[in-house]
Amino acid sequence: MRERRMEWSWGAVFLGMAAALAGCAPDMGEAETHPLTEQQALAACTYVITTNTYVGADYWGTLVFKNTGTAAMTSPTIAFGVPSGIVCDYDEPGWTHTQSGTTCTYSRTSALTVGVNASYTFYYSTSSSTSFTAANVSISDPSCGSTPPPTGTGLSANQKKVSEDLTSIWENDTPTIDYAYSENIQDGRGYTNGRAGFCTGTGDAIQVIQCYVNLRSAANGNLMAKYMSGLTTINNRFLSTGQDQASTAELDSVGNWPADWATSYNNTTTRADFKSCQDQISDKLYYTPAMNEAAKWGLTQALSKAALYDAYINHGESGARSMIRSANTALGNSGQVAPVIGYNGITENAWLQKFLEKRRDVLAGDSTWIDAVDRVAAYEKLRRKGNWDLGTAFRNDVRARDCWGTTYPASGYTVRAINPDGTWSTPASYTYSCQ
Repeated sequence: MRERRMEWSWGAVFLGMAAALAGCAPDMGEAETHPLTEQQALAACTYVITTNTYVGADYWGTLVFKNTGTAAMTSPTIAFGVPSGIVCDYDEPGWTHTQSGTTCTYSRTSALTVGVNASYTFYYSTSSSTSFTAANVSISDPSCGSTPPPTGTGLSANQKKVSEDLTSIWENDTPTIDYAYSENIQDGRGYTNGRAGFCTGTGDAIQVIQCYVNLRSAANGNLMAKYMSGLTTINNRFLSTGQDQASTAELDSVGNWPADWATSYNNTTTRADFKSCQDQISDKLYYTPAMNEAAKWGLTQALSKAALYDAYINHGESGARSMIRSANTALGNSGQVAPVIGYNGITENAWLQKFLEKRRDVLAGDSTWIDAVDRVAAYEKLRRKGNWDLGTAFRNDVRARDCWGTTYPASGYTVRAINPDGTWSTPASYTYSCQ
């Protein structure tokens, strides 16, 4: 996965202040920024969730997925999250399940073939009489060529919303996620788009559009379907060279990509499908890997997971892992023993403090990213105040210089007040502090 991102503009200035835009950032120098095997695996084994319901009155859940990959699935494994305290309690014929925390994982007891472009309906039951939507649905299969790590226990719905509010402040200067955003910010990665800065030249925007094409045809209002040929050409160059692709000529010859992207979300007829695909790919590439990484190292607190999630979106998988290794080494775990929490007395508080310091140094050490260094300070303030479950309202009224000294520049993010349920407001007054 690529290293990602911190871009500046809205004309380079937002009300006289630098503002972070969603986008793809300069590489941080990791040797494995674009592992082709990972991108190829994503292309070879993909799926889209077309139904995700749980009817509490019936104690019955339904997941329907479509195999959009190039090979038939032969023995799929389905994992998903349920609300805290809920127990998965039934196995359909041919299935068996295990549960770890809030994650239920169903695997096959006999072979099952789901052909290319075929759909499969999976049923499950739980102890809940309240309706909900299964979280972080993940489907793996031997046909993918590898088995992904077990899904780690993630954030609650409110905690995830709070976490994404924070990230959206850093990306768009507002907690409101900008699904309609699309712009060529001239960073050598084509058009930067949507809620997580999906780029046309780095292999993730194409996954959003492929998902969208699977849900809605051009004849049914999909304005992005006509770009698939050009996207595929760009993506093939990306896969074959391992280099980000700046060209948008293949898209511009077809239509106005930024306008069509924005319209796809702003049109009330197509919004739900387009939003769903952005959410699915963001979870697939950033949220789920971040939660799995948290589980690997023994991180259990929502604040730690939120900080890691933001790092994945900002720096990519290899960038986040590099900072994790640096934090481990600084705490005396140079052998990268996992889980790190509890190893030689290392606490989660000490680990998060060191991780944030390492991330601060990465941002401050880059001429492009230094203006975003306040991004890390918000998590440091929450750590110092002990808001580990993100269950107390807070503000991002803190700068790196408030936590670590005046040598750090002020990023200029607008201060917002965020509530535990993810709702937010703009306070009339505030005082910068790290306490």
